[in-house]
Amino acid sequence: MSRKDRRNSGSVSRNANHFGTALFVFVALAGVVLWLTGNLHFGSAGPAAASFAIEGHGHEHGNLSDGQMCEEHGFPESLCVRCNPSLVASFKARGDWCAGHDVPESQCTLCNPGLKTSLAAASASDPNALETAMCEHGVRTIECDECRYEIGVVRLESSVAEALIETASVQSMARTKTLKLVGQVQLDQTRVVDVVPSGGGQVKRLDRLLGQDVAEGDVLAVIHSVDLGQAKAEFLEVQARLELATATFEREKQLHEKKVSSKADYLSALSELKAAEAYYAASEKKLRLFGLNTEQIDAVKDQKANGQFAELLLRAPQAGTIIAQNVSAGALVEATESLYTIADLSHVWVWCDLYERDLKSLHDRLVAGRDVPAKVRVKAFEAEVFDGAVDLIGSEVDEHTRTIKVRIQVQNEERKLKPGMFAEAEIALAIEGAITAVPSSALLTDEGQTFVFQHWKGNLWMRRDVRVGEEQGDFVEVLSGIANGATVAASGAFMFKSEVLKEKMGAGCAH
Repeated sequence: MSRKDRRNSGSVSRNANHFGTALFVFVALAGVVLWLTGNLHFGSAGPAAASFAIEGHGHEHGNLSDGQMCEEHGFPESLCVRCNPSLVASFKARGDWCAGHDVPESQCTLCNPGLKTSLAAASASDPNALETAMCEHGVRTIECDECRYEIGVVRLESSVAEALIETASVQSMARTKTLKLVGQVQLDQTRVVDVVPSGGGQVKRLDRLLGQDVAEGDVLAVIHSVDLGQAKAEFLEVQARLELATATFEREKQLHEKKVSSKADYLSALSELKAAEAYYAASEKKLRLFGLNTEQIDAVKDQKANGQFAELLLRAPQAGTIIAQNVSAGALVEATESLYTIADLSHVWVWCDLYERDLKSLHDRLVAGRDVPAKVRVKAFEAEVFDGAVDLIGSEVDEHTRTIKVRIQVQNEERKLKPGMFAEAEIALAIEGAITAVPSSALLTDEGQTFVFQHWKGNLWMRRDVRVGEEQGDFVEVLSGIANGATVAASGAFMFKSEVLKEKMGAGCAH
């Protein structure tokens, strides 16, 4: 080997020695650092090294549910340093120690707020796990007025709950398909009437005005009617003729019976009586067409001198509200004019638009004679639901909107629904299957998470996060998070929410 080759070989050896020395130093330093931080252990791991699977400040530990729990302090018996002081050295050796609060870092709820979040999460699957959980104040968390809400538990005195909270049970109910339609409130045309005078004339006075309620038979207006005057005069004439014909017949009858007069005179008197009766009946009926009853017809003779002879009383044909008035005092009116329109507003129609794709399910139910209830809402009364029922599907499809008209009958006793209002309707149609549901009023949200408050025991309530599905009328489907039959706060739950979210549930103790 040449001298040059020997020099190169020596240089490589020196470089290798330097690299090996550096690698050794690096490994040694890394081992010391890992040992000091508690992440390097020699031999088998003791009980203090049992893992804890709760995220703290960069430490990984085991599972809270592993082994028997310490009922006094709320942690696994094998990891409880208060019950086993001998474990302190092991925790300190591995760097898992909070000197400020004199507990393991992985068990310190002041330094590790996530620990309480984990407890709250654990309660979702096993609420009884909260029974033994301890807070940093050395008491059970559910008994601590400062920490209880952090794991989603609220205490409410029974007397207060009974007064302010309405409860409901999580229940199983038939799955339904809800049709959401839009439409318009309209008058029930079977309860609307136009008031037309039976004779023309001049309006003397108006007794009822637009917007007023009327009863059947109430006088709306008084009209001085020439037509009525002529009819009454004709009636009086016919009445006098009848009286004369009656008297003549009675006389001829007596004379005929005594053989004093001829039979021809008797029959002539009889014929005149029959004609007079016919004219009287026709004249009386004509007066009845003007709205006069028997008592008023009998009083016609007495009206000749009191100024009421030609007064036509315009009466309401049905009870309701005057929704249109087309007359004023002094106006000349004809028998073909509508002077008033009266409507019964206690019942209205809501006409909605139904898409073709939804026609079959609704049509089949109506054809089968089954009731189809509907719930109607309007913007003016957003919080109120008006119950109704579908009773008619239109006969044709609108060529522009491709929808079919559907009629909903709705009671309107308080007259809140006004003709012309836009309305929204929900029609629930039962389909196969069942769901678990809660009242929609029981659901609360915070930062995108939906939850309810379930009665736990005594005066304790707990938050239960739930995953929800579709709305079913006043209920909402619950996909997970709470069991069927559980009791929840259906209204008044905002009291619980304000308490639980004082500083955001699970975000640390309130100090």
